[in-house]
Amino acid sequence: MDRFVESGQAFTLVPARARRIDERIARLLGEAPKELAELDKNTEPAPMTPHEASLTAVTATLGGSLSVDEIGSLLRGMNPSAVAHPFASLVETTQQDVPESADQVMTDDGTFTFLPDGDVRDHLHRHLADTASAEDLRVCWRTAEQVREWALDLCDRVEAELDEEQSGEAVTLWLTARGLPSGISVLETLRERRWPPSSAALSTLLLLFQRQQFQTADRLAPGCQWPVLEMAEVMAPPVRDLILTTLQHTTPAQES
Repeated sequence: MDRFVESGQAFTLVPARARRIDERIARLLGEAPKELAELDKNTEPAPMTPHEASLTAVTATLGGSLSVDEIGSLLRGMNPSAVAHPFASLVETTQQDVPESADQVMTDDGTFTFLPDGDVRDHLHRHLADTASAEDLRVCWRTAEQVREWALDLCDRVEAELDEEQSGEAVTLWLTARGLPSGISVLETLRERRWPPSSAALSTLLLLFQRQQFQTADRLAPGCQWPVLEMAEVMAPPVRDLILTTLQHTTPAQES
């Protein structure tokens, strides 16, 4: 950890392609509506810098838990040009908005009680990769591929609309998703331009991990805030289908 701090390494919060799209949309549409700021309850937001995000990611990987405040700051850092961050605010105020559910899955400092202790890499490789069924691995591998296809297609469609100086369905989806988990999926895709098999394998394990944690949260706080996940723009469609099908709240067929 000390060597990492001294190295000054920084995580790429906003890949170049996403930054260019943001800038082109801003030139086309101008400033965001002031009403958007009313949806952000944080009066003193502190978006993470790339270096802070890198340090936070390393700390979490080695065994430290992230609080909802830290998650909110990370989300803000991933969309630094936004005038407001409603979803980050929603994350940050979870304990105030739904105290009964939050008490079942969170500690007083805003960290989650059900996440595994220790190095996350050990959990991914020893507990997930070694114990997951071939079918679970196949499903999550295919989901990872579909997320990448969806994200790159969205970028292509947004850029095509911008080339025509139009704000259509794709630009609207980009703006809506930008501060949501679906937008994070786009940023993650753009950070991996080549996506070698090792990256695909990691994406597969992370999806398995994500699915497992949603199942655990659902057992601890049945129902939780799953209606939020059912909103079309919140998660990348392949991830939404994977999680909600696992929780048996809905199925891809019901979404179409």
